[in-house]
Amino acid sequence: MENLNRDLWPNDIGVVNDISTPVGILKEQAALLGQKTKNLVEGEISDAGIDNNFNYKFYLIAPALKHYKYHLFSVHYPIDIYPLKISWEGDPIIAKSEEEFTKALQQIFSNDKTKKVIRVLLAQSQ
Repeated sequence: MENLNRDLWPNDIGVVNDISTPVGILKEQAALLGQKTKNLVEGEISDAGIDNNFNYKFYLIAPALKHYKYHLFSVHYPIDIYPLKISWEGDPIIAKSEEEFTKALQQIFSNDKTKKVIRVLLAQSQ
């Protein structure tokens, strides 16, 4: 009789190394935006996944304005994460590492248009 309890999986299959995922970084930044604006403007991550890739949209939300949503950018990446693509104004940004990804996010968050949208949402929420 055949042994049906044969375990062919490696012992380390359930061990997660300290992998910092793009969606984890996005969630962290969304939470920090809420803290910086006293929750008048918050970040929200929406899963727009299709196929075998990960696709997320980053929104600016103004809860006091009937949860007005402003789509700021999208992030698309495969199962092995990098390179990933950020769809933002103009040409897409390709990030080949976590460092390049965080630098691109910093560029987007520091951009004059991003700051203007947040200021307008803050002004209308007060």
